[in-house]
Amino acid sequence: MTSMLYAPHQCTASPEEELTKMLAQKISAALSIMGSGYILALVGGKWRKKKSSVDPYQRIMAMYSVYDILFSFFFWFMGSWMTPTETGWLGASGNTVTCSIQGFAHSAFGLGSILYQMLLSLQMMLLVTFMWTPRKFAEKVEFRMHWVILILMIIFGSIPLFLQGYNPTCGQCLEYPLPVWCGDWSFGDGTTECVRGNPTLGNIYFFLGLFAVGVTTLFCTVAMIVIYRTVYNQEERNSRYGFAGNNEANHSQSKRIRKSMLLYTSSFYICWILPFALWYVPMLMAQPALQVIAYALAPLMGFLNMMVFIQPKCIKYQKDHPGTCLVAAYYRTMFSIPIKLVVGLWGSAEQTEPSNHTPADDDDDIGFGSYNEHVLVAEGETAAAQISG
Repeated sequence: MTSMLYAPHQCTASPEEELTKMLAQKISAALSIMGSGYILALVGGKWRKKKSSVDPYQRIMAMYSVYDILFSFFFWFMGSWMTPTETGWLGASGNTVTCSIQGFAHSAFGLGSILYQMLLSLQMMLLVTFMWTPRKFAEKVEFRMHWVILILMIIFGSIPLFLQGYNPTCGQCLEYPLPVWCGDWSFGDGTTECVRGNPTLGNIYFFLGLFAVGVTTLFCTVAMIVIYRTVYNQEERNSRYGFAGNNEANHSQSKRIRKSMLLYTSSFYICWILPFALWYVPMLMAQPALQVIAYALAPLMGFLNMMVFIQPKCIKYQKDHPGTCLVAAYYRTMFSIPIKLVVGLWGSAEQTEPSNHTPADDDDDIGFGSYNEHVLVAEGETAAAQISG
């Protein structure tokens, strides 16, 4: 292979622009890795202290964070460092093997991330709209879906490995043939012969990627609208007939889930839909500043997820400390949680006597451990009283 195979076809950015984009994506990827790692540490600390205190929502976010860390590190943070040295792109220091590893990370872990985004939306919709409990969701959906997602992403990421389908283009290794303009496919000229990969495979994976993002966007948007309508209808009924006790507490949780759903879906729009538009809409592709913005936003998913995940603790901190702004609450919470985790883990290691534990303890501001449990119990008791009466 000669360097001509890696000619920067459609990569017209100047060295200064390439450096700016590379720095933007690496900084954002580092923030994402730290954010996802924060979620993992938080959930892992709870799991180590008491496994039953970790509910499906927290397990989903933990696995989401695992795949986001792998995706952010190998694809966004390593970037051109994993592309073959002979490409001549800024920072290129890899070879064919490292290029294939990065391509696998893009396909497999990228798919895993968006599937967990859908699973998160599905859980929230089933809890709020269909009155499922976290326990029911875990038994009927969650545990199976962890395996389904793992198998799907391994298959999806492995197929191009056997067909030499991962090749460098514009400083990253994707499911494209080499050179990228070879063959008769979306980016091909129809005349150049491909040295590696397959134009048909490139087309299939390109459109599968667009399809997966499109389906995820549609599903999460519909779930968000359904949840919003459900909570709105609850508020209408409550304003007419009033509520108290367990119903009031459950409705408060419903509003919290609605808010979380809105924020998680908005984060997905920011990190997936907006960069896609900036990369593939012709009038936007030619704007260097917009390309830098796209490369800065795309890797941020883990960081934004972390901001949403710990938001209930930040709001609680504001209530406990009147006059504290949300930014200060985030700052205090982000630094206090790790300290409390370490102290808690140290204390649990030395604890010898069992402690009293109730299902309500599992919620601890960030979980949905007892959501719908008390309401269903209350409804059952009311129905039994009506029958006996």
